[in-house]
Amino acid sequence: MAYKSMVKKVKINTIIRTAGEKIEGDVHCLPNMRLLDLMNSEADKFIPVSNAAVYDEESGKLLYQVPFMAVNKNHVIVISETNASMEEGL
Repeated sequence: MAYKSMVKKVKINTIIRTAGEKIEGDVHCLPNMRLLDLMNSEADKFIPVSNAAVYDEESGKLLYQVPFMAVNKNHVIVISETNASMEEGL
């Protein structure tokens, strides 16, 4: 049986805005990697988001929740850490 080593990642609580939606969830990055580094990386075209909740940007209504989604970087208008992420880093 083959063994795959696990890469330790840091969970960052985020808000992602696209053209018509707001996505709240957890983005997992390598230690010492910023969200900006993840966005600027050309290796991946998608941002993996776990525990994602997707809201309509205009009404704020929850559209759906999923345990995992991949967000195309080309559709991201704004990505930011939430206060929960910043408090964990203290």
